Amino acid sequence: MVPLLQRLEHLYADFLAADPRMIGDVYAQSVIFRDPVHELRGLPAVLGYFSGMAENLRECRFEFDQSLIDGDRISLWWTMHYRHPKLAGGKPLTLRGASLLEIDPGADRVTVHEDIYDLGAMVYEQIPVLGSVVKIVKSKLAQGNHQKSHAGAAHVGEPG
Repeated sequence: MVPLLQRLEHLYADFLAADPRMIGDVYAQSVIFRDPVHELRGLPAVLGYFSGMAENLRECRFEFDQSLIDGDRISLWWTMHYRHPKLAGGKPLTLRGASLLEIDPGADRVTVHEDIYDLGAMVYEQIPVLGSVVKIVKSKLAQGNHQKSHAGAAHVGEPG
């Protein structure tokens, strides 16, 4: 039997071309799936979500950059390559993120899958006008944090 991590990476290597039956080879019937938008419970809900997502995307594939396995937990860092007709004029986009997985070792299936990524970078920044506003806000926040870190650095080593 193919190890779970290998099956998962194969499923996401070209997500749109994946056979839906592969999802059941990776996820438990009682899986909990979370991302910045949803929390889904049960394999039928996850299948429905993935099916709906696949209808709107023109490309969706993942490159796995690093993995960390600790007993029945796996952390994966990835880069998603995707195209959506309503984002960035349908041009190819990339998004970095991570997945935290909990495994049922007896069933060799994922029981909890949590995706962590910047929803703004994935969606909001790719929408005309709104994307410009989000980028300006991020820039202002970064400038504020940069100024605070320099202000704090001036006091390092000084008596309190």
